[in-house]
Amino acid sequence: MLARAVVKEISKISRRIYLLELEEERLAKEASPGQFLHIRVSSVYAPLLRRPFSVAGVNDNNNTVQVLFAEIGEGTRLLSQLSRGAYVDCLGPLGSGFKCFSEETPAVLIAGGMGAAPLLFLANSLVQQKREVFMFYGAPSFSEMIPLQLFSTEGLNVIIATEDGSSGFHGLVTEAFQDSLQRGLKPGQVFACGARAMLKVLAEDSRQRNYHLQVSLEESMACGIGACRGCAVKVKKEQELPVPFARVCKEGPVFDAREVVW
Repeated sequence: MLARAVVKEISKISRRIYLLELEEERLAKEASPGQFLHIRVSSVYAPLLRRPFSVAGVNDNNNTVQVLFAEIGEGTRLLSQLSRGAYVDCLGPLGSGFKCFSEETPAVLIAGGMGAAPLLFLANSLVQQKREVFMFYGAPSFSEMIPLQLFSTEGLNVIIATEDGSSGFHGLVTEAFQDSLQRGLKPGQVFACGARAMLKVLAEDSRQRNYHLQVSLEESMACGIGACRGCAVKVKKEQELPVPFARVCKEGPVFDAREVVW
């Protein structure tokens, strides 16, 4: 589970967003969409805790794993200063990923902000399976978006939404998705990752419209392996009281939306 990966490439691809490419054969072979890496961002014990990052893609040909992150604190600032050839201490791949059922099509992916990271990996995997895939991607403005052209493959239908109207649909990504439903889009499976408020809206919408929704939850983590229970969320279990908890790092980060207590 512990891996010592080499920084193959690191580049700033947007105002605050970086693409980190790590070379490590086992990680590249074993990672699946929805899983994450728990990365130690410094060679010293400050910051003490590792940081979790979704796997945004893999390349089996050169044994690399892609990670996307936004520079928002000390940990990600240190990560952004890595140079090619540096070694990175990783735990992973960790967590339970997305569950895909090939008979359900089209697949619809809904991403808010950095929630695009695990869905990019999923999108490319589904396209390779010859599935029809729609990806709705939203952010406050175009300047804050991940340039999807760096990752998208032929056959991926992308719908952009920005809250300020600077690109694509003017409004929330959930509104763009609901607009497409009203225009006739009939999704098979739906997968989503983003802010909890966004996921809650989609969970209620999926209940009303009766489509299957899987969500990748973004919670603060400490150990990343299920020992500390610091990332637990309430989930529904029949005939069990009180309401039990599930660990996002272990039982998740991907859950059936119907299981989560919103």
